[in-house]
Amino acid sequence: MSYPRFTTDGHGCSTPRAIITDAITMHPPVDADASLVAELMGVPAEAERPAQIVAVWQEHWDEHGYGTWIIRESGGDAVGFVGLRAHAEFIRLTLRTAERAANEALEVRALRLASAHAIEWLPDLPIRMRVAPEDAATRSTLESAGMAHVADLDHTTDEGDWQVLELPYVRVAERIPSRAGEAMLAMWVEVNDAGGAVGFLPGASAEEVAPVLDGYASRMQAGGTACVSLNSPVGDLLGFGFLVGSTGPLTRHGATLERIMTDPATRGTNHGALLMAGLHRAARERGVELVTLDYRGGTGLGEFYTRYGYTEVGRVPGALRVAAGDDRDGVIMARSL
Repeated sequence: MSYPRFTTDGHGCSTPRAIITDAITMHPPVDADASLVAELMGVPAEAERPAQIVAVWQEHWDEHGYGTWIIRESGGDAVGFVGLRAHAEFIRLTLRTAERAANEALEVRALRLASAHAIEWLPDLPIRMRVAPEDAATRSTLESAGMAHVADLDHTTDEGDWQVLELPYVRVAERIPSRAGEAMLAMWVEVNDAGGAVGFLPGASAEEVAPVLDGYASRMQAGGTACVSLNSPVGDLLGFGFLVGSTGPLTRHGATLERIMTDPATRGTNHGALLMAGLHRAARERGVELVTLDYRGGTGLGEFYTRYGYTEVGRVPGALRVAAGDDRDGVIMARSL
């Protein structure tokens, strides 16, 4: 994945304007994309309304530095759009693809990319999308991208009834409240039991994990370490990781990401990508320019981190002994922010 850079955020960092992957690309609209809008609306290509819609999209990009992307398949054909539109108290997601695309996986991919982008780069506002109660297909697509139904936000307009789904939010903490600590400890044990490589042998108890979590809490109080958590719209813990800053005079521009994990019960719902986006945002907001992390070889995590811009920069053969006769490499990866 690559992110061509164009605008800057409030911290002086370049903000991606386009997102490019092997499967799809997402770019801001150009005038010629009115033909795609016309197709989606079922009107002639020369109609005025499609061009007006594209002009509104372009104005939004000019004003906010984000907005609606045109989705293109690997072959270059424009097949739909996914948008992020500013409102006073939230940011609204929109999504639509042409029938000829006929690819639910493409919609999910585009929505996942847009969601992670929003978490990492956009103003810290709720990200929402509304669907008709009977539109089970769209709701399933949103849930697969990590969104959850928030019944308190459901409403009725002249167009009918609407259900509102919202993206998880990221919070950065300098200390761990007791209740949050209990949830983190429970998740850590569950992740380890589910086969996650989070620093312990299989079957480690809460009593074994607790001192390590307490150690992070102490480091947070001392400064230089922060906990980045992913939470559901109602506040339930979905994942967390630690951002550990460097204090060396030559390495203050760097930081390490440690103990990254998400709830095993919600795997496959984009939470890993959203948590990584939150960690990158937190690091960037602290002036970090380079992040590193390490993982246990043989877990497949290298491919996961590569998707988010990481490159392997070091490997220690047999550094980790998981069991007798089962030594794993310790792998170090890094990426520039």
